[in-house]
Amino acid sequence: MGNVFASQFHAMQDAFARQGTYIEVAYTLSGRVNYVYETGRLLASAEAVTLVRDALPPGVDEAGKDEQPDDPALRVLSIENLLSGVHLSVPQALDLIDARLGDRNPALHGGFPLVTAVQIMHFANGGATPDTVRHCPATEPEVPCRCTPDGPCGPCPPVAPDGGAGVVIGVCDSGLLADTASAAWLGGVTGEVDPLGPLLLNGLYDIPRYCGHGTFIAGVARCEAPESTVYVANDFIGGGLQEWKVVQKLQALIANQGPQVVNLSAGSYTRNDWMPLSFSVFDNGGVTLVCAAGNDATNREFWPAAFDWAVAVGALGADQRNRAWFSNYGDWVDVYTPGEGLVNAFAAGEYTYQEPPKRPSTQVFDGRARWSGTSFATPLAAGLIAAEMSQAGLTASDATQAVLARAQSQAIPGVGPVLYPR
Repeated sequence: MGNVFASQFHAMQDAFARQGTYIEVAYTLSGRVNYVYETGRLLASAEAVTLVRDALPPGVDEAGKDEQPDDPALRVLSIENLLSGVHLSVPQALDLIDARLGDRNPALHGGFPLVTAVQIMHFANGGATPDTVRHCPATEPEVPCRCTPDGPCGPCPPVAPDGGAGVVIGVCDSGLLADTASAAWLGGVTGEVDPLGPLLLNGLYDIPRYCGHGTFIAGVARCEAPESTVYVANDFIGGGLQEWKVVQKLQALIANQGPQVVNLSAGSYTRNDWMPLSFSVFDNGGVTLVCAAGNDATNREFWPAAFDWAVAVGALGADQRNRAWFSNYGDWVDVYTPGEGLVNAFAAGEYTYQEPPKRPSTQVFDGRARWSGTSFATPLAAGLIAAEMSQAGLTASDATQAVLARAQSQAIPGVGPVLYPR
């Protein structure tokens, strides 16, 4: 476990523990981090519950009512109280189930697995090597340079002159900061509150880890589609959430806010790189889901971005000619947009760095940040799709295809299809 991942994981682990949920890391045989999961729990299709009970020692039971997905096609099972004192970790239990299934496992033939870990999806922070798994911002936020002495910086990329009228963009993320008055391009953006930390002795508010993530994303989307309606949900716990809960949050966002485009700057790797079972019940209802490709500089599939019906967004570097050093890549990535050194709305207060080499230094922010990651490349693509919808009078699906065709026409050899700010 690398130092950066360890810092990110332990912070998320503590946040989950405060909610009474415990998470762990699964490792590959070579000792590398594989995926993050909820301890003592399995996610199974309803038809596979009997299979799980037959494959494991007695004592498998359904988890509590408040731990169950809304869709009865999925069940969360507990393996914490197996009889005869047997203890199985989640990876050990899944190995036994795989052995029982053998070649009958649909995941071996391109389908969804019948049983998986309850995998934890997390913000696409990262900025790693193929040996690690990181959360979705590639870096921690930094103060922008070359700001004027009279006020905070403007956004970079800047605000486009128009676009997005009549289009709703939903953002499944960390919520919206209460005070965005200094970011005029966020005027009218609404959402659930992303709370700051307590007031410090120096008179500044503490900025918790990942605070401002959703606001920054909304700002990037609004810069490309300044006339769009944007709603930012506060859905994640310490930067992460169980995969089936992510599906439910997405479904709720679509049902309650009516977006045509949804931005998800989060995801996860999965056991055996199989499709996450939770998404077998996801119905996008014609909405375009734009997802971060992840920040581990690997071609390993990052879900749900890797689904062929999602728009997977990787990051271009600051020169806009090469892939960003942290960005995931591969034929499953649909498009690359600028994602390194973007400047947009952020919290005002004091931030304490959590990751090496800056940990534990502090930095004062005045409502702007420079931030990098596929987390922030993603809303740029979402905003461009929204702008295309309004300006060409297209549906979300047709606008998505038009924007991706433009990206293909601008493809950079050795990188792939690219999009640029307007």
